[in-house]
Order: sequence, then C-alpha cells, then structure tokens
Amino acid sequence: MLSVRERSILYGALVLASAAAWSLTWLQSSEGSPFAPYLVQTLCGNRWSTAGVGAAVAMWICMTVAMMLPSAAPTIDAFATISRRRRARHEAYTPTAIFVTGYLLAWGCFSVAAALIQSQLYRAVALQPTARGSGFVLFGTALMLAGLYQFTPSKTACMRGCRSPLTLIIAEWREGRAGALVMGLRHGLLCIGCCWAVMALMFCVSVMDLRWAAALAIYTMTEKMAPGGDTVVAPAFAAAAILGGAGLLGWCLFAT
Repeated sequence: MLSVRERSILYGALVLASAAAWSLTWLQSSEGSPFAPYLVQTLCGNRWSTAGVGAAVAMWICMTVAMMLPSAAPTIDAFATISRRRRARHEAYTPTAIFVTGYLLAWGCFSVAAALIQSQLYRAVALQPTARGSGFVLFGTALMLAGLYQFTPSKTACMRGCRSPLTLIIAEWREGRAGALVMGLRHGLLCIGCCWAVMALMFCVSVMDLRWAAALAIYTMTEKMAPGGDTVVAPAFAAAAILGGAGLLGWCLFAT
C-alpha cells in the first residue's frame, strides 16, 4: 500500500494537474483570450485556418484532461500501489507518470478527432445560431444516443473496467516503461469507450461553456466512482437523456 505521504503527493499532483487544465480551459474560453478569435472563426464560422484548428484542439485537450483525469484517480492509485510493492521487493518498477502519460495520450488523440469533427459540423452550419432548428435536432439526437448507449454491452464492459481499477491493472500488467505507456493508453481507450457518448454532447453546446463541461465531469466521476454509479446513476441519466432527447425531437417536429 502507498504510505500517507505517497498518496498525498499522488493525489496532490492530480488535483494540481486538473486545476491547471480547468484554468487553461477557462483562459482559452474567456473573451479576452488571444485564442478566442481563432476558436470563434473555426467553431462558429466558416473560416478554416491552421491556427483556428490548433486552438480548437488545444481547447479540447485541456477540457478532456480537466474532465477525465479526476475520474482516473483510482486506477492511477492502483498502478502506483503495485509499483510501490514491486519497488519494496527490489523488483523492476515503472514511474506512475508514464502510465498517466499513456492515459493522457489516448485522450489527446480523442481531442484531435473531436476538434476536427466539431469544426466540420459548424462549417456545415449544423450548429450555427442561424440554424437553430438543426441545432436542436442534433442535440436531441445526441441526447438519445448518449442515453441508449448506457444500455449497450460495450458501455457495460468499459464501465466494469473503470469501476474495478485494481483488477484491471493486474489483468493488464505489462513490464517496462513501454508496457506502462501501453497500459495507460489502453485504460484511456477504455475510458473513452465509457464516456464518448456523453462527451459528444459537447458538440451540441458551446465547447467553451464550462458549466456543461463541469456538469458532465461530475456525472462521469459519479458513475465511475460512487456506490451505485453503474446501477443507479447511469440508468437514471440514460432515462433522462432518452426522454429529453425524444421530447426535444418531438418539439422540433411539431414546431416545424
């Protein structure tokens, strides 16, 4: 087991990293940010530029790190605990930072894909304020998709891995630095498999709206870490998302 000091350092580092990611996300989304014009042009307009896409990717990376790193804390703790035991037995061990790097690499790749997809959606005018009907239809569809995904075998399998960190680490253990990087990457992919449908809701609201980001971050942490998160919280969210999406789509249908 990790000592109190070691665990304090570990969780302190995770808190600082998450706080830094939230701060960078807020700075990037503020009106006075030098990134704001590029983000608006790329995500809310029809102008495509390397700087704009780069700003959008940076925004997504900071946001995903801020939202997802806290929910990975139990798995990171499990990896650090096993590494501590191996070190105590004078066996080869790998720094926990390498495992975390692999985890963040997976979300970095997701962020690049998400930024490119969202910029294309906005460029297609699907989410622009002048096309409110299309935006509502897309939001309703995304809500229903996020709700229905909660009941799929894929979601169940990914959730099981996220909620059983020590079992997952033991089953996925690989030796060496490359092995730790692969383990972190695989856990990141598992986390993406668990949360991609919820994260897709950010396509339908402003990616710069921290209220939505914070709400979804709290939900993902709750379903992964809280007692009954997978049996009570997730089904409740699924039912609300399906009903909300169906209601929004119905409203769009009758409004037109």
